[in-house]
Amino acid sequence: MDSKNSKNNSEKSPYEILGVKEDAAFEDIQKARDNKVKEAGEDLILKAKIESSFDQLLMGSLKARQSGNVSYEAVSASKKEKQINQFTNNIPLLSKIKNLNNSSKNSSQYSLPKITPPSFDNLTIKLSVGLLFLILLFISPDSNNRLLLSISTLILTYTQIKSGKRFIGALGWSVTFLSIGLIFGGLLENNTFIQEISNNSLSIQKIQSIPAMIILWLGVIFL
Repeated sequence: MDSKNSKNNSEKSPYEILGVKEDAAFEDIQKARDNKVKEAGEDLILKAKIESSFDQLLMGSLKARQSGNVSYEAVSASKKEKQINQFTNNIPLLSKIKNLNNSSKNSSQYSLPKITPPSFDNLTIKLSVGLLFLILLFISPDSNNRLLLSISTLILTYTQIKSGKRFIGALGWSVTFLSIGLIFGGLLENNTFIQEISNNSLSIQKIQSIPAMIILWLGVIFL
């Protein structure tokens, strides 16, 4: 009787021996193999046929993947995705939500550029910026003198912090440089030659601010 069953099984395909369909998933084929092995009991020939059929289906699946053939699961997943897309496209609200999600993903790929503070490591840049501030001091109204001096003081503080000094110490040195410059400017105010220049072209406020501006930028350049 066992020999007849073995003969009949030898004439069947691996799918028929395991009792699965040709489009069955790997998990279903594995479960069918385990069940068939249990049903075979002590029939070693039938067990060998079951294991051989399982190996043939396993090798066929591997060859299909290596050759680039699409599996049944991938085909069914693609069909489901198409059905979902058609369903969402037919409903305006769902299609808008889908478009918003896609646009948010695309926008996350293009982040805003990082803003970095200007670098004053190059001596040429320091001289150029300092000369620019001095020119602005000459050509701008007197009401902007304090603003230009304040910005120059902050730049001096920043360069000192970048060189390794603490904030309080850097700010103290910057204020000291500013104070020395303003003191020199006050002394120039009493000079008769400077008074003649101020009457002709420059105001007293600008004359007082020029030494402070120069001393601040000397600190930026050399400290």
